[in-house]
Amino acid sequence: MLALIKHCFLVVTLLFSFHISATVSLQITDQNDQALEHAIIEVEVLAPAPQSNSKKNLVMDQVNKAFDPHVLAVPINSYVSFPNSDDIRHHVYSFSKAKPFELKLYAGKPKSPIIFENTGVVVLGCNIHDAMVGYIYVHNNNRTYISGAKGEAIIDLAPSEIKKAWLWHPRNAKGVNHKQVIDLTKLKQTKGAIKLALTVSPAKATGSFQDVFKTAN
Repeated sequence: MLALIKHCFLVVTLLFSFHISATVSLQITDQNDQALEHAIIEVEVLAPAPQSNSKKNLVMDQVNKAFDPHVLAVPINSYVSFPNSDDIRHHVYSFSKAKPFELKLYAGKPKSPIIFENTGVVVLGCNIHDAMVGYIYVHNNNRTYISGAKGEAIIDLAPSEIKKAWLWHPRNAKGVNHKQVIDLTKLKQTKGAIKLALTVSPAKATGSFQDVFKTAN
């Protein structure tokens, strides 16, 4: 009898440990079942951790006439630096409602970072190089995860810890500001991962700042 009780206790302990350490594996694809890079999964948890007062050094660089990273997720009220690592000058700006701003023609690093005090998507462009397009996704202090080149993303939470979740991608066919609500608890796993499909516009349709900004309003 004692051995049976110990066995049951061990099983319960293992199940409890699995629940605590469980993760959610995602596979993000487009409508053609192709892996979708740069998708953001924003998660609101049931019991959020206390917010830290320490400021992170968030950076949107410019390398080889491109914004690096292509997509940057930042909490609201974050400061972001815009260094220019190219050997040519850039003129960074945005018309987005969440944060219109301008960093006129410069090389090196601007004196001050930019604060992003509103949630939403900020589309970045360069007034000198029209093909340069980048995105800053400002969220309300939630957990965010960005899909890799193979469309993969791992959420380090158990499904029971998740209150709400949203899926966003810069080429969303419904517009750059659209966030799709997802219920991870109702989705089925395939080969160990939850598959999420999103209808996006062809990459060539958003090849310049002007093209992207048309879908932002």
